[in-house]
Amino acid sequence: MPQYVISQCIYGTESDSPLPICLPMSDVTWGHTVGAFPLGALVGGLATNYLNSLFSRRVNLIIAASWNILGSLLSAVSVSVEMYAVGRAFVGIASGIAGASAAIYVAEISTNRCRGAFGSFFGIFLNIAILIAQLIARYMSFSYVWRFIWAIPAIISVVQIGLIFTVVETPRRLCAVKRHDEARESLLKLRNHGDIEEEFEAVVESRRQEENIKLVSIWDILRCQSRRLTWNAFIVVVVQMYNQVGGIGPMSVYSVGFLAKVFGGNTELATNVVLAQAGANIIATFIAVVLIGWIGRKGCMLLSLLGMTTGSVFIVIGAVLDEPERLGPLVITGAILFSFTYCLGCAIVPWLIAPELLPLQALPAGAAMGTASNWLFNYLINTLWPLIDKDLGNYSFVLFAAINFGGFVFLLIFMPETTGKDIDRHDSIAEKEDDEATPVGSIQLVNEKAEL
Repeated sequence: MPQYVISQCIYGTESDSPLPICLPMSDVTWGHTVGAFPLGALVGGLATNYLNSLFSRRVNLIIAASWNILGSLLSAVSVSVEMYAVGRAFVGIASGIAGASAAIYVAEISTNRCRGAFGSFFGIFLNIAILIAQLIARYMSFSYVWRFIWAIPAIISVVQIGLIFTVVETPRRLCAVKRHDEARESLLKLRNHGDIEEEFEAVVESRRQEENIKLVSIWDILRCQSRRLTWNAFIVVVVQMYNQVGGIGPMSVYSVGFLAKVFGGNTELATNVVLAQAGANIIATFIAVVLIGWIGRKGCMLLSLLGMTTGSVFIVIGAVLDEPERLGPLVITGAILFSFTYCLGCAIVPWLIAPELLPLQALPAGAAMGTASNWLFNYLINTLWPLIDKDLGNYSFVLFAAINFGGFVFLLIFMPETTGKDIDRHDSIAEKEDDEATPVGSIQLVNEKAEL
């Protein structure tokens, strides 16, 4: 969103319309309105713990789109800062619900072989949307026109609701509520009316085994009812955390201001670099469609974190030596490398990992915890960034170099590979834990070695 048009009122404050031409606010207040989005998403992410248990995946996507329509329209017609912030929070709630529900939907309709590629399209469309949003913000940053920017998401959500009725519900969800005939029809459509008997029987058998196992809550996970389940949920939380904690927020939201400062106040160059990043991100996500099946989920995460660490180091070296004309290309290389490698792993794998590590009865709680960690760190990083930038200046990305390298080491040691894993076999091949560690009747979770 064009901050200088909305909050700094560069076109004045006089208006002949009932709607004000701008919403005057300080940089600190603007930061709080920006932070309202991830806070809303945090609420939406936690709510999916209940929504994904009570409603079908399609219904949850409709709920998310409805929140998006409400929030977008509220921000578009806002007459006060408070109204604008509430609108952003509602859009955040939509994002929190949609993020978890869409990831589960994609995982549950995909084959084991194609799940990674299908999940990558989540990132592809996200990056395309970011590029379109940046172009729109660049060419619609005028008085009153900024309100139409907020109307666009509402229109898209209306179209989305209509399109949702043209797709099937996931067979696994339908089997979970014992609608087996509908589940068979759904799977037939998804597999183009091919031979589904073996796959369908596996889905039905997996759901049958889960009938006598109660739904796992977030509290069950936190109190270590099953050590393996809690550990895998922790891995989900960490992987989701690295969707945000590595610095992609500042590189996206505050990138023009930060790069302009590095380039000696050259805002046009900074803007062009950001647009180049957005284009490179789309290319990177298409590459990830192939890469994720070749080197696996873990390999993509490690490559991503190592590239982001290197990009952060390049940015710092180019910025602190105070030679923008000679070292500017190093900063540009670092910024593009950072975003490019982010899209190879950290942008995609977090949305795939929960269904592959957690059984269906623990999936709503585990996915909600992962999504909540994602949006919590989105809020913290984006809210604290102005203070980090002020105190550390050109050394700011040293922090993200350390965070990303730490994540690389942790995931290298502890993250299991899940590529090709059958998400219907979590419980059927689970290993037993010690009775002292795991009470009788508690959930068991497989720690299966996946095939690449």
